[in-house]
Amino acid sequence: MRFTALLLLALGLTGCFPHAAGRRLAHFDQQAPQVGSPAPTFVLKGVDGKPVELEELIGERPIVLQLGSHSCPVYRYRRFSMERLIRDYQDRVHFLVVYTIEAHPTGSKSPYDDEEWVSMINRVTGVRIPEPADEAERLERAAFSRDRLELSQTVLVDGLDNEVWSAYGGASSPGFVIDLEGRVALRQVWIDPSGIRKTLDRLLEGAPAGTS
Repeated sequence: MRFTALLLLALGLTGCFPHAAGRRLAHFDQQAPQVGSPAPTFVLKGVDGKPVELEELIGERPIVLQLGSHSCPVYRYRRFSMERLIRDYQDRVHFLVVYTIEAHPTGSKSPYDDEEWVSMINRVTGVRIPEPADEAERLERAAFSRDRLELSQTVLVDGLDNEVWSAYGGASSPGFVIDLEGRVALRQVWIDPSGIRKTLDRLLEGAPAGTS
């Protein structure tokens, strides 16, 4: 009963999640790839241990790329609408997640602040996640998160150098759509499945995309 109440409270709070970059993510606009520019390529290990190369997927289908970590409430709770998106487009679109540096780690400072920053929703729901000490631990964390959240996407794991996280803007839960030519068709500082849906419809109809 207590878990259900906490879950309902947390879901209610998701309506307060931001849509703009804000002070802590002011760097995103300049750091993230611009709409129309080539998407940064990468080769990352999946939670199953197999490497995935972004470049090999380009040209087959549009790609929806989500980055985030389990300690980010937006990453956790937007999964419900992301799963609906996947259900509707899974036969025409590649869906990827890159598991990144923890947004709100316990015991160390947040990458978005100069001190430890445990979000209110994490306090309410009892989410306490330290930053992994090595790549093996991050891999385990990503696998735990995939299973706990029942994610349908292919889950990849960024290295401890956080190279992919940085290349895609260094935000805590951004979303991108990559077109068949490997260019960014949409970028979102906070992933918004409704915006992704509109961009996918344009791409799949053959119309040019240009939403930032």
